[in-house]
Amino acid sequence: MPHCVIECPADLARIVNFDVLVEAVHDAAETSGLFSAGDVKARLVLANHYRVGGKRAPYVHINVHLLSGRSEFQKQALAKDIARAVCALLPQVEMISVEVRDIALQAYANRASIAGVSEAI
Repeated sequence: MPHCVIECPADLARIVNFDVLVEAVHDAAETSGLFSAGDVKARLVLANHYRVGGKRAPYVHINVHLLSGRSEFQKQALAKDIARAVCALLPQVEMISVEVRDIALQAYANRASIAGVSEAI
C-alpha cells in the first residue's frame, strides 16, 4: 500500500518517458516516510479520448489509494509531494492533480490477508 494510479493521455509520450513518470510518482510516495520500503505500487493508465477545458490538452491526474488511518495532514503532505515531483518533471503541463483516497480496511483484501482462508476450507 499505497496504490498510485497515474492517468494521462497516451500522446503525452511525446514529452515524457512514461517509465520516468511512473518512477517519479513511485519515488515521491516512497520517500514520504508514510510507508514501509517496498510497499508503494505505481502504475499508468493511458487515455486516448479526453478533453481538458474543452480541448485536447495534456494533463496528469494521480489517484493514491491507501488504507485508512493516516491523518489529513499526512494525506495532504503526500498529495503535495507527489504533485511537486510531477510538476518538476513536466513544467509544460498545466493540469496536474493528485487525489488521496482512503480505503476502508474492512472493504479490502489482498493475497496476504487471505492466505489462511483456502487452508481453512
